[in-house]
Order: sequence, then C-alpha cells, then structure tokens
Amino acid sequence: MLKNPMSHLQLKQLRQLIVVAENGSIRAAAQQLSIGQPALSRSLRAIEDQLQVKLMDRGPQGIVLTKFGEILCNYARIIDTNLKFAVEEIEEVRGASGGSIRLGIGPYEGFTIAHRAISNMFKKRPDLEVSLFEGDYDVLVAKLLGGEIDLILGPTPIDEASEGLSWEILAYIRPILVVRSSHPLAKKRKIDLETLSQVNWILSIEGTNARTRVEDVFYRQGLTPPDGPISAYPSMTALELVKKMDLVALLPRKLVEKDRKAGLVKALSPVSEDFNFPVRLTTRKFGQLSPACKGIITEIKSVCDQIGDQL
Repeated sequence: MLKNPMSHLQLKQLRQLIVVAENGSIRAAAQQLSIGQPALSRSLRAIEDQLQVKLMDRGPQGIVLTKFGEILCNYARIIDTNLKFAVEEIEEVRGASGGSIRLGIGPYEGFTIAHRAISNMFKKRPDLEVSLFEGDYDVLVAKLLGGEIDLILGPTPIDEASEGLSWEILAYIRPILVVRSSHPLAKKRKIDLETLSQVNWILSIEGTNARTRVEDVFYRQGLTPPDGPISAYPSMTALELVKKMDLVALLPRKLVEKDRKAGLVKALSPVSEDFNFPVRLTTRKFGQLSPACKGIITEIKSVCDQIGDQL
C-alpha cells in the first residue's frame, strides 16, 4: 500500500478528472481545459500511477470511469465544491450578496415549499444563483454524495438513509386524492381502499419512492395496488389530465385548491393517513455548506413552520 498517495495529487489533476468524466472524452475535455490531449493523458496516467489503480476504460460511448475512478471523481467534486464555498464565504465577509445553491427537490416539495424559500432568499441575496434538480431519492442522493448538488429537500426514502448523510424531518405533506367532478366516485361520501384499487389512477413513475409508498398502502391491506394508463409526477400536467379523464390522482393540496373551489375537481374522503409522508432535508455529513446553502436551509425551515399545517 502506498504511503499517503493523495499527498502527491494536485487540485488541477482532480479538476481534469472531473472534466473528463463529464465529457466522456479525452479530446473534448482537453479542448474545454485548453490544454493538449497528450498532456491531459499524461496527467491522468500520473494519477493512476500514484494510486496504483485504473481510473477509466475506453468503451463504445467513450471514456467510462472504473469503480476507482468514480470514487475519486466523487470526492474531487466535493473538494472542488468546498473550495468554491470557501471563496463564497470570503466574499460574504467582504459584503457580497450572492452565492450559489444547487438544490435537489421532490415534486411535492418543489411546488409547496421550495419556491417560497427561494423567493425569500432572493429578497436577501439579489445576486444569488440557484440550480434546481428534480427527481426521485435514488437519483438525487447519488448527486449529493457525488458533489453535484448541495442538499435535498425531499423526497423521503422508503428505507434508511445512505451512509455519509445527515437528515431531519421538517414537516409532513398530506396530499389529497382528487377526481374530476363528473367521475363516478365524485358523488360518493366515503371511499374505501378496495374501491380505489379497482379504478384507474395517474400514478408516479414506476420504481419511484412515491409510487412505492402508494402501492404499499394497498399491499398492507391485502389488496392489489391500482393501475392506470398514465404515469407522471404530481404536477400541473397530472391535474389537467384528471380534469379531462376518469382518473384518480394523489396531488398537493395547494396545486388543486383553485380547481376545487371552482368545482372542477372533487377531493375524495380520506381513506388512509399512510398517504401522508414526511418532508426531509438531507445534507452530506462531510464537508461544509456555503453561507447561501445555510441561508436556504433557514428559509426552508421558516416556510415549513409557517405553512406546515397546510401541506
């Protein structure tokens, strides 16, 4: 085993590895970095020699990182991110009003919480830069651990959190089951799970945590989960489809509020509190957060305190 092999690595080399991984090509990476292709290849081979592992392979689609390469690249991104955060904190002390946030959000959290917190942040930091990444937990947590995003506001995983993460529950979202006003179920006072299992739904994408949560509610009662012709995230598109077709959807209260008041959709009577789920804030255990990231966490918690009972 090498003695302190990382002590010989340069930040420049780590950044080169990141660019190669993002481009999947030595040639494209060299062009982006404005260096010669042979020089870049020598630099990457030097890393492999120092660590005594192979970092990448050439595949049909270009350069592919090995398991060793993925590990190093993930940490390289986090190192690069923390250096960026250090610069932002220095600028903060000098009086700057910007910073950057890369926030992973779930479909419910984005519509109900994130937009309010972000709006509040821009009032305090007019030069702020925000990048939003929507997706399911497995996708977002891989980005978080890989240094591609800074924190996640939902979605909540079914199982325990991955190693290297810290998390806390901030509130609970209570989405509602809705149908269009002409749906056969709209006139019924109370709906049971067996009835719901026999009608068509708009369900979240197969394999997502949101889909699994809904299916588990039925499985626990010995019922076959519902199905339907459309799979989609709970969004404005899903709501518009519900208004036009005989479908059931589990949607955020705020999303359907206007159409409920207008009589275009009907909320079905609650049949199970298991459809409720926690809003979870997830960060990395290692590394630091920038002042802007700390600020958005404060705003997110404030929004949850203000509207938590309306979610």
